[in-house]
Amino acid sequence: MLFLACALSCVKSNEGDAYEKSSRVKVGDEIPEFTASDGTTTLSKSDLAGKKTLLVLFASTCGDCREALPVIEAAWTLLKDHPGAVVAAISRGETAGVVREYWEEARFTMPYYLDEDRAIFNKFASAYTPRVYLIDARQRVIEMYVESLPFTGEELSKKVEAL
Repeated sequence: MLFLACALSCVKSNEGDAYEKSSRVKVGDEIPEFTASDGTTTLSKSDLAGKKTLLVLFASTCGDCREALPVIEAAWTLLKDHPGAVVAAISRGETAGVVREYWEEARFTMPYYLDEDRAIFNKFASAYTPRVYLIDARQRVIEMYVESLPFTGEELSKKVEAL
């Protein structure tokens, strides 16, 4: 039993090490310059200046993302009318058609942006989605979650408001 507990804790530790090694942007860092588009509207780093931001980098085919995105949607529903908050969902390596189809299937209403060539994702990390960043008004990462999101939408929206 002790061996199993130790083995499982080592796996967890190795995952954390892998997440850390794959992260190009870490807690305390300022976010990099980027511009994403949904085909009509663009979103860039400058649009986030002075705002409390919930940024998620995802892939609609990723199982962990499919678990996290409904939480992001719930947080967005609570934050969408908050003038000092932004929820930004950026799809990694997918076309507009793929994301649009998933958005319709999931009945999401939050906006999404595309990073078809992974250029934005590559500025933040080399692997693992979803990547969820809580970013303060100075554009610094305050919290970061990789592959899982241990909150409800309400809890997450309160974390954003408290930034």
